[in-house]
Amino acid sequence: MEFKDIQNTWQQQSAQSTLPPDFKPAQQKLQKLRKEQRITQLILSVTGIVLIGFFFYISAYKYNGTLLGMSLLIGVIVVRVWIEIQSRQKLRKINVLLSLEDFKAQLISYYKKRKTLAFRTIPALLIIYNIGVIIMMYYFYQYLSRGFFYYVLISYIVSFIVLFYFIRKQVLEELFILKTLQED
Repeated sequence: MEFKDIQNTWQQQSAQSTLPPDFKPAQQKLQKLRKEQRITQLILSVTGIVLIGFFFYISAYKYNGTLLGMSLLIGVIVVRVWIEIQSRQKLRKINVLLSLEDFKAQLISYYKKRKTLAFRTIPALLIIYNIGVIIMMYYFYQYLSRGFFYYVLISYIVSFIVLFYFIRKQVLEELFILKTLQED
């Protein structure tokens, strides 16, 4: 979903000045964006639940090293879920019934905040998460068979690359939307 779609909806509505505007298309497009955010929240929440389950399964609370590593992993996921909840609430507050210019101003503000997250907060969280993984890899290396350790290591690397690709794709899409909004 792009701002151009929403803008076209508004332009079509303003072209039909004799009829009351139909805000359904704009509302549907915002609903799609909200749905995508809910999916992100769900994925992060499931990841957090799995990590918490693993935390108790390995009794990470008994040992300082695993406690630190797992706490970093879980902490980053909890912060990321909180960020997505806040972002979704801000998106929910955007009023589609406003004039095009007011709506556009709200979207610009929203995407500027997302840009700050993308270039400051998320990289810091990824670094902290990787520190947690490195700590846990030390213990995995000590206590797992070599084959299983390499499986965990390779799985993590592949997962991180895929995750990085999707984060990058989302950030580029949001930057494009912000640029489009600011140019119009």
